[in-house]
Amino acid sequence: MKAALNNSSITILPSEKLIKRIRSLHQYDDAPPNICAMRATKPKSTSDPLSIPDTVLTETDRTFIESLKLEPVVIDTYDEECNNMKSTLLLSDLIWLSNKLHMENCYLHDLLLGSEVILPKNDEIPRNEELDARCSRLKIQQENREYKAITKNVDNVTKPLPEDTIAYQIKQINKQLIAVFQFIVSVLTGFLFGFHGIELLVGTLDFGFRLLLGVICSLTIALAELYFLAKTLNEDYRQEVQVENRSGHSKLH
Repeated sequence: MKAALNNSSITILPSEKLIKRIRSLHQYDDAPPNICAMRATKPKSTSDPLSIPDTVLTETDRTFIESLKLEPVVIDTYDEECNNMKSTLLLSDLIWLSNKLHMENCYLHDLLLGSEVILPKNDEIPRNEELDARCSRLKIQQENREYKAITKNVDNVTKPLPEDTIAYQIKQINKQLIAVFQFIVSVLTGFLFGFHGIELLVGTLDFGFRLLLGVICSLTIALAELYFLAKTLNEDYRQEVQVENRSGHSKLH
């Protein structure tokens, strides 16, 4: 997994031609640090003959060496970083260099031939082994579900259960709607019995007293109906758990 860029700078690995041109520039006070560093690694040559201590050679040896008339030895001293050509330039350095070269009627694109553009890279984030294992398990479960859906009409083991059909689901919905409708009808019937039924049995009663009797009867019936409704829902829940357990045994592992 890759993280965000810590350094979004684009660097240029200059070619040998560009390095030589940078070293041949005049000295500028506003030169960028990378340009100055590259100019500081300019090789130094010397044509002085090798100095040999007097204690090593005798006068006879010196006379013999001088008679050979050897060419002076030239020693080139290179900076290690320059020798490996590891110095890099930023885009801001190239802009400054382009402006200076334009003043000398020299174009930067000619010097950039052979240079290498180094793009910024994202840092690698170590993967979480626990997360990878969890993703693998989820992938296997998803593949098992897809395989079961494809082969459920072919394999007798994975044959669709009655609980998976639309008719069964509609039947369950109707059953729950009937239970709710029965609860409402029972409560209303209890209220009517307390409000009018008792008056028909015992004679004329006060309106407030009849209303109180209706509320008491409806609440009593509502509590009883809630008990039976909760019992029915609990049985339905147990049945759903059994269906899920039966479906789980038929899953592929």
